[in-house]
Amino acid sequence: MDIRIITDTITKEEMAEIAKEFYENMVKGVIDVENEIIALGGEYHMDANMILIEHGSQQNNVWGFNIYLDRDGDDWLEYVSLINIRPAVGNRSMFIENEKLCQKIKKIISKKIK
Repeated sequence: MDIRIITDTITKEEMAEIAKEFYENMVKGVIDVENEIIALGGEYHMDANMILIEHGSQQNNVWGFNIYLDRDGDDWLEYVSLINIRPAVGNRSMFIENEKLCQKIKKIISKKIK
């Protein structure tokens, strides 16, 4: 399984290679919002989630998302994953409900994709 940890940057072409393994035009991702680290790839968000945890991330800082390589504008990034269901912190659905958190995630991801 090709899951890559992105601490610096990644190109759209490199993401397209990761996407080919499971979803063709979509890459599942998990982000550590505290350390600004992203794990991309895998069949499930939990695959990338476990990689980040193994590399020292704390679960409360880790959120799931999807990047659609064939979409433009704001539609390319989707804040949805089973790992986002966290009733204890007020997130009761697969979607990240905190708009400030979504904006922070988008800003970090946008810096890392070239």
